[in-house]
Amino acid sequence: MWWDAAATLALLWPARISGPLDGLPLDGLIEVVGLGVVWPLLWCLHRRFLARRSARALIVALLIWKAFSSVLAQDGWCVRVTPERPFARDAVGAPHSWDIRADWRSPDPACSAIMTRPYRDLNEFPVWFFNLAPPDGNVPAREDRPPGARVAMTVRGFISARRGGQLWLDTSDDVMARLHVDGASAGATDVFIDPGLHSVQIESVMSGDRWRLVPMFNNTDVWSRPASTKMTVTRPSRLDFAVRPWGAAVPAALVVGLLLMWAASAIRETADGTLLIWSAAASLGLGLLVRNGADIWSRWAIAALACAAFLPARHPRNDIRRALWCIGIPWLTFVIVRSAPQVGHFTLYTAGDDFWMFQRFAYRIVLQGYWLEGGSPTFWFQPLYRWIAGVLHLVFGDSSIGESIWDGACVLIGALAAFTLTRACAGFRWGIVAASLSLTVFALSATDTWFGVGLSEISSAGFIYLAVIVIVERGCTVGAAVAAGILAALGFYTRLNNLVMACGVAIFACPLWVATQDLLTPRRWLSRVAWWRGAVVLGTIADAVLLFEWRTWHYTGVFSLFHGTQREMLATWQPGMGLSTVVTRMIGSVMMILTINDPPRLDLFAVPVLAGAMVACLSLLGLPRFRTLALGVVSFFFASIAGALVARGSAYSGRFSVHIIPITCALVTSAAAMLAVRVVKSQEGDPAQLT
Repeated sequence: MWWDAAATLALLWPARISGPLDGLPLDGLIEVVGLGVVWPLLWCLHRRFLARRSARALIVALLIWKAFSSVLAQDGWCVRVTPERPFARDAVGAPHSWDIRADWRSPDPACSAIMTRPYRDLNEFPVWFFNLAPPDGNVPAREDRPPGARVAMTVRGFISARRGGQLWLDTSDDVMARLHVDGASAGATDVFIDPGLHSVQIESVMSGDRWRLVPMFNNTDVWSRPASTKMTVTRPSRLDFAVRPWGAAVPAALVVGLLLMWAASAIRETADGTLLIWSAAASLGLGLLVRNGADIWSRWAIAALACAAFLPARHPRNDIRRALWCIGIPWLTFVIVRSAPQVGHFTLYTAGDDFWMFQRFAYRIVLQGYWLEGGSPTFWFQPLYRWIAGVLHLVFGDSSIGESIWDGACVLIGALAAFTLTRACAGFRWGIVAASLSLTVFALSATDTWFGVGLSEISSAGFIYLAVIVIVERGCTVGAAVAAGILAALGFYTRLNNLVMACGVAIFACPLWVATQDLLTPRRWLSRVAWWRGAVVLGTIADAVLLFEWRTWHYTGVFSLFHGTQREMLATWQPGMGLSTVVTRMIGSVMMILTINDPPRLDLFAVPVLAGAMVACLSLLGLPRFRTLALGVVSFFFASIAGALVARGSAYSGRFSVHIIPITCALVTSAAAMLAVRVVKSQEGDPAQLT
């Protein structure tokens, strides 16, 4: 674990000299792919690589370099933004950008952001604060957002030129800018500078929505020719001049070397050429489909990942890592190529929507310091995701690509949970089918609409299904049971409706070989249940619930789980309702989830979900051919759907069905496997009769 932490610090520690793979924020495509996707994926595939001396030597070298470079001047120019109108509640100075290199913990930052690239359009400027609500908490007025907003921006720093040339500003009509060099106004947007070091200040005022500000040196922007111009926030020292010509290459070389060695080691450990070829071909195919604009075809192509079930099983262990190679890498390729246009561009959220609320809460938590309050004394909107969104922005900057990658990982975790449960019941190949079916249903149904937009449902499902994987794969130790309980509690924190589902993780204290038909013979299996495992999970969740209630009491004086939430408004049972009305509302709530549509209606892409629910009911009723399904898997489905009996979501069609897709796909695939085996046996006939 210490080396995990050391690797994380070494890779993400912001470097003072900008370049590829220079650490946080991950605002370039190479950094997003290398540090945001490849590195976590390699950690999952081959964590043992960190035990090698060569890996540790590279990590230590990278840490030493980052520590040494911290004495250098920060690359780039200091950007301070000043809106014409107050931009957020309790704001005391300039707004912050999601740039960890700036003084992001200061209430009144000297630098809202560090400029290390040209701003070619509005969404590249460090003005993410347009997503915030005004001080009165209402939705922004016309004057609070482009094109009605008016914003002043000052850029300060130093430029070192190897030779003389023309320094000028490429701006749009909506940007009025003035350039100052060495304290003197240029009188326009261009000035000739001599070789050497010069102070630069750009004063600009932006209005409208056609923004552009690109500092140019001769005929190219100053950031594209690091050999001829160097930009720093503060005056560089002699050490800076000595190190900067080659300093950016050092961390890049160390990171590339670490990742290449790690990837080569993971490939050697896999030792399956067919699997590697499949993974590369499937990833390339999905990436090309998305890249060429064939979005609908790329989503349909995800169903073809089920063909990995026919690959020869040459690996000595058909474990979850092999499933990652089969479907995980192609899926993540699909996600990153699809989301690539977001890199380095902030998203202007629709004011008043749920995802807009999470974003404003994230700013208040991380950049204004309200870590415990979380943006509001009570949680009318779901709690934990606002913290998640803030941390994602610290990692990926103003861009919302962090939400897309996070959601992609959570959807993949759900698919891997379907794989884990199905493999235990029907084998590895059927597990691959269940995982690919889960991804296909998500990509083709209405749930895909909410992918990467910044809502809590996908994150909650990801936490809970990761808890399922942990307790099924490694639940034989107390540490694993505690980890599963913590993950389940985080799933509850992320979406309060999923409390029963989170508690349902404890069901997997029961071995998966116990079938629903064994309910009639409890003596056969009760002694084999790891009761302590379920108790640890439920105890951990209970502690989390108490902490949640304590926080509510701390801010409101009410020791309650649901005080200030939407439970009363969304409850299926309301005071004065008759029993028939309550039952009708409950059925409508369940069908809204199972049909992945609101209002409920038959949908082709919801067929696997409906079929999985039917399989669970038939199994519990004890029907032949279905009663042999795993009791734990069937019970977990009912735990997953139980929240719909208590509260009903509204609007956002498909949003509230995310958590039910993996478990229903596991059920329907396990049932299909069982029926397929029976068909094969009936076609083969009785061996005694054949002889």
